[in-house]
Amino acid sequence: MVRGDPGVRDVRAGGPVLVDVAMFYGPRSGGIRTYLNEKARFAAANGLFEHHVIVPGRREVHDGGRHEVRSVRVVASNGYRIPLGVAALKHTLRRVQPDFVFLHDPFWGPHGVTELAHRLGANVIAVHHATPALGAAAIPGPDALYVPLLRRVYRHAYKTVDAVMSVVDPLPDTGREASIRLRFGVDPAFRPEPTTRSEHLLYVGRLSQEKRIEDLFAAALLLDPPRPVPVVGDGRHATR
Repeated sequence: MVRGDPGVRDVRAGGPVLVDVAMFYGPRSGGIRTYLNEKARFAAANGLFEHHVIVPGRREVHDGGRHEVRSVRVVASNGYRIPLGVAALKHTLRRVQPDFVFLHDPFWGPHGVTELAHRLGANVIAVHHATPALGAAAIPGPDALYVPLLRRVYRHAYKTVDAVMSVVDPLPDTGREASIRLRFGVDPAFRPEPTTRSEHLLYVGRLSQEKRIEDLFAAALLLDPPRPVPVVGDGRHATR
């Protein structure tokens, strides 16, 4: 099952098995949910790899490549949930027998999950979606208190993974460089024609403090002439 290097597994004939583990996946959440849903759609359409996603849910559910484990809802606006430990997550990994495990946050038992994945012969990639400063912006209170704490969490979580995927340089915050580039895409509906010049700026997404929508408003006021900013979305800061 395992080639010369421990943790580097022979890819099975039907293609590699990829597992995405994401705690911040809710019914009304944004980027990570959209990214993983599109990844699942792509896998189903071309059959190049077998795809599984493990996320928190109200109860334990295993439906094809989608796996939900029991959790408690903590944010009503987007449906974010906190899993009840890591036992169900580990059990699911043993059932799936992955070749690659993608961890989409540093909070859901990353060390134990990485250790188990390595024992199963899988490579583990930490997907760096947000910096500690961005995470601190979502927590009430002074950033100076939370940023150093979150930086320690990130460094601990990334210490034993095989690679880090990121769109920015994560080295200052995590102690690890990005060895895989995280690429963003834009739906064709939001790509204007070359001759199109809009009279406004549009924000579509979750309305929360860490999105820093106020910076977009400030930038729009600096344009000549200033541009209106229609906002489409929902979240804790919808009425601000």
